Amino acid sequence: MIARCAWRILLMKKHRLRLVGTLALLPWLAGSLRAAETWARYEAQPTGSKVKVEGTSTLHDWSVESKLIGGYFEFDPAFDPEKPVPGKLNARVAVIIPVRQLKSDKTAMDNVMYDALKEKEHRRIGYRLTEMTLKETPKSPDAPFLLDTKGELVVAGVTNQVQMPVTMTRVDKDKLKFSGSTSVKMTSFGIEPPTKFGAFSTGDQVKLTFEWLTARKAEAK
Repeated sequence: MIARCAWRILLMKKHRLRLVGTLALLPWLAGSLRAAETWARYEAQPTGSKVKVEGTSTLHDWSVESKLIGGYFEFDPAFDPEKPVPGKLNARVAVIIPVRQLKSDKTAMDNVMYDALKEKEHRRIGYRLTEMTLKETPKSPDAPFLLDTKGELVVAGVTNQVQMPVTMTRVDKDKLKFSGSTSVKMTSFGIEPPTKFGAFSTGDQVKLTFEWLTARKAEAK
């Protein structure tokens, strides 16, 4: 009987120690959650953005545009835009472009493009940042940030790594505009360069150029 009582007392002490340890961790966990919530988030705006795709063909050069770029940009609180330090930035970027929003001034050409991009199966072009580096400190408060970026571009269901120089400009205290361009090959995304009735064929290389306007998300009160 004495041994059984002693065992129960020992178990109660162990449970009490575990509870005290858990309670001691709660402030640290809460602090970590608050830190995660302090990431500065900028969300895509419905106007002020543009993406352009340009290519060549045996008949003439061509281009399509969209004024809709969805997504968001985030950076952690360690990055101070007022006192930027060159080097890698801890940032997150996710971008979405609806394929049907890409348009030229020719409906027939647009339909050929949608078929080539397999729009019925893959309705969006996507991009996710994997690395961002600030090349140098801006020369003035109004000067753009010069960035080197690496990311994953998803077109027609195929993902490829892309590297791209990007500029980030402060439009005002709550808005950032990103601009950049890169070239890719259609065949690297499993896309056969379109042809039209054997009359002309398009080149494999295309140039992507964008301007993306984002605004700081208001913090919940």
